[in-house]
Amino acid sequence: MKRKFECGHIGKGQFCHSCAALQAAKSKAHQDRHTRREAKQLAAASDGIDLSPVNHLKAVQREARALLEKVRNGTHPYALRGKPLKATAGAVLSVPVGLSYRILFDAPTLAPLRIVSHEDYNLLADGRA
Repeated sequence: MKRKFECGHIGKGQFCHSCAALQAAKSKAHQDRHTRREAKQLAAASDGIDLSPVNHLKAVQREARALLEKVRNGTHPYALRGKPLKATAGAVLSVPVGLSYRILFDAPTLAPLRIVSHEDYNLLADGRA
């Protein structure tokens, strides 16, 4: 015998299977979002620098993380198209990330300093910042 459930659907059984399937899908989507958010936070915690200036550019974030990983694994920034900043007398190395961003490294230690936009980089390269 069919009955009317609290949700308004009509069917047989102890509960509404349509609403149960919808609830399970929502729960899975919520869990997936939570897992992606945790993975993103974990990746951000393992970065050597703050990548928040490029939060809106996922491709630049991926490229920056890959570049930082290569340097961490022993690749010299010169092998990644890096060059010294003349305004800092070679104390800072600049490596391009995408078309509009650069990662700055401390030349003696190869420690990452920060990521800068091309406009900020131009100011640093000219010695105005």
